[in-house]
Amino acid sequence: MLRAARVGLAGSGAARPSGGLRGGGAHTGDLVAAPGAMASCAEPVREAFDRAVERLVATGREVDAVELPALDELLMTFRVTQSAEAWRSDGAWVDAHPGALAPDVAARFAWARDVTPEREAAALADAARLAAALDHALGDAVLLIPAAASAAPALDAPDAELEERRQATLGMTAIAGIAGRPALSVPLLVTPEGPVGLCLVGPRGSDLALVELGLELEDHLARA
Repeated sequence: MLRAARVGLAGSGAARPSGGLRGGGAHTGDLVAAPGAMASCAEPVREAFDRAVERLVATGREVDAVELPALDELLMTFRVTQSAEAWRSDGAWVDAHPGALAPDVAARFAWARDVTPEREAAALADAARLAAALDHALGDAVLLIPAAASAAPALDAPDAELEERRQATLGMTAIAGIAGRPALSVPLLVTPEGPVGLCLVGPRGSDLALVELGLELEDHLARA
């Protein structure tokens, strides 16, 4: 995995060695977790995450707690900016091909159509403010968080359940999206419903170091 990452990132600013785990915010610890950001996770996911953190601590790793901006605000800010970009990119095609999209995707594009330039500008300002708040909270540390709010849903799950799980997961993935930080999902959490990734969100430019850390944590948990 590390060799593939090195090849894929060759020549980019992300191709740094392990020493590249440096940010610029207030927190200078190694690993951190944000308990408040996991409120929307299914209980089995929270329990699996807590077990993984406890096992890491048992191996000598320190995991500090941090407080992050509200996920609802992160998600809405991300949704507005992403929707505006999506409509500029694909709106003309969507209008020219009515009925081509699945109903849920069509509904999201319909929502995107109504994002005004003024609303996008306000959301971009919010994104900058929230990114600064995330930088202050995370600093040089790597955030540990479930990669999804639940395990993969059943094929026959009702639409309402699918949308609820989707929104809950997007709220957590918006952390990296708003902060502009690399994120890596490592298959380390096990729930009765199925596997869930352990997501590592690192400082900007730490992509390769994040892969190295993911392999290291996988080894730690295997021996714990």
